[in-house]
Amino acid sequence: MLQQIRDKITGWFAIVFLGAIAIVFIFWGIQFESSVNLAAAKVNGEKIPLEEVRRAWQERQTELQQAARDELAPEVVKTEQQRIVDEYVGRALLLQRADELGYRVSDRELVQALHSIPALQVDGQFSRDRYAAALRQQGRNEAAFEQEFRRDLAIAQLRNAMAVSSFVLPAELERRAALEGESRDVDFVVVPAERFAASATPTAEQVEAWYQANPADFRTPERVSLQYVELGLADVASSVEVTDEALRKFYDQVAAERYVSTERRRARHILVESGADDAAARAEAEQLTERARGGEQFAQLAAANSDDPGSKGQGGDLGWATRESFVGPFADALFGMQKGEIRGPVKTQFGYHVILLEDVEPGHQRTFDEVRSELEQDYRQDQAQSLFYERSQQLADEAFTNLDSLESVATQLGLALRTVDGFTRQGGGPFGAERKIIDAVFSPEVLEERQNSPAIQLGEDRVVVLRVTDHQLPAQRTLDEARAEVEAKLRADAASKAAVAAAQAAAEQVNQGAAWAKVSTGLGLPATGVRTVTRNGQELPPDIAKAIFTAPAPAEGKTTAGSTVLPNGDALLFAVSVARPGTVAAAEQAALRQQAAGRIALAEFGAYVGELERTAKVVRNPKVFE
Repeated sequence: MLQQIRDKITGWFAIVFLGAIAIVFIFWGIQFESSVNLAAAKVNGEKIPLEEVRRAWQERQTELQQAARDELAPEVVKTEQQRIVDEYVGRALLLQRADELGYRVSDRELVQALHSIPALQVDGQFSRDRYAAALRQQGRNEAAFEQEFRRDLAIAQLRNAMAVSSFVLPAELERRAALEGESRDVDFVVVPAERFAASATPTAEQVEAWYQANPADFRTPERVSLQYVELGLADVASSVEVTDEALRKFYDQVAAERYVSTERRRARHILVESGADDAAARAEAEQLTERARGGEQFAQLAAANSDDPGSKGQGGDLGWATRESFVGPFADALFGMQKGEIRGPVKTQFGYHVILLEDVEPGHQRTFDEVRSELEQDYRQDQAQSLFYERSQQLADEAFTNLDSLESVATQLGLALRTVDGFTRQGGGPFGAERKIIDAVFSPEVLEERQNSPAIQLGEDRVVVLRVTDHQLPAQRTLDEARAEVEAKLRADAASKAAVAAAQAAAEQVNQGAAWAKVSTGLGLPATGVRTVTRNGQELPPDIAKAIFTAPAPAEGKTTAGSTVLPNGDALLFAVSVARPGTVAAAEQAALRQQAAGRIALAEFGAYVGELERTAKVVRNPKVFE
């Protein structure tokens, strides 16, 4: 909207925007323009660019490795890569379906959604400067981004159209309330696997059989050792010297551009949406303009006639705002008016406007003393950027001149020479899964010819040059090398199975009528004592809570027992003595109903996407990540 966005979005658009939160991820993380004509998949003949999917995987891989703090297991990599491709295929199917059904996002809806993205706001107001900076950072142009944004909003419309039809019957709501709020009284006994370790020694035949059946578990990955030097903007910034003379000179150079408060204007407006009859809308706006100029109260006219729901209730008041807060034609008109002037009709993509300029707050250049702190920060940043660029060029030149060594490069630039061991084709060390680093390390020049890499820019504030010092090809460990590892695994597995079997046997005794106290005491293990836990509470880890609430509820005066295996291989034996169905207060029923409907809608939407794919022609490229 033209007005500043000050209130929470309401109505149908709130649903659309909440449904489209993932769009912000698209904006900040994925670029949709690709010069590569290769396809990761084809959806009804439409290509999904290969490089686009690979970029998305690189970002997902980095996030997963940071969370795991370790190299990802092959099965995790495979699953997540498949999920990335599935997401892109699903998006393409939904875009095609939305287009078939005629879902469209108007300019007004697009602007309203864009202005509502928190990352593009300053003090709660949309900032065109921040928007432009974000586009520059991503190497995007405004038209391309807004086209993609519009398409994702169309998907949100499709999703929300389905969500509106999802509902929960009273009986289902009552059942969900009973389940969601259920609590149980439970007692625990931990059966340690270590108790059975002595009798769980594997035979030589079992060790060899496991080794032969799982060769991939004993294959070392291709690995390299690296030397590298890194130049950081922060390191350069710390060397910048600041003097009063330098600051005053810098102020004189940039004050007129940087340290001027922006002119603000306070206005009211009346919007007449044009719709299908543009001429009628213009005529109505002309009539309202004449009435306002004729002396009628502008605020009353706006309250009675404006089609802008955001400002109508305030008599058309748009508050104090800068030029950047408004679309072009409106801004041009408003900032060309005199205080007290009424102008109209002004045509924008929203319709016709009648504008009243109520007040003006001129911009002015702030003094040196007013901006001293900000000035010093800007000066340091400007000088650091300049020095960083110069030293980056010097680093690149030195690395090229001394292709066979990084030691002289580090000495020449005063940089620390660092090392990384165990770097693989999935990444490693301080670089994570950074694709630029991986590509450089395994390039022929760096890997085989042992040359320094070119200067590699990581973001806007880091430059790295590296070289390979050692290269180890994938190798199969022998049985003797892996024997201790295999024995330990088989012993742990056998001990865990024995602990689980003991817990299951004890649970069966309780379920057959034996007293819990007698069974738990017979194990020679201490019980934790009865405690009350809730289905969705934080008292227990999710896996344990799931096992407890999956067990049948006990009859009054009875006990139901069960068991589960813990992450460390121990077994957990538990006894449920009381199960209480949950209830929901009247004030909370609406929230529970909405939550339940949301779950149903999510499941239905997933099934809908699956059906779209079943009836579509989808061809996936099996070599996407090779």
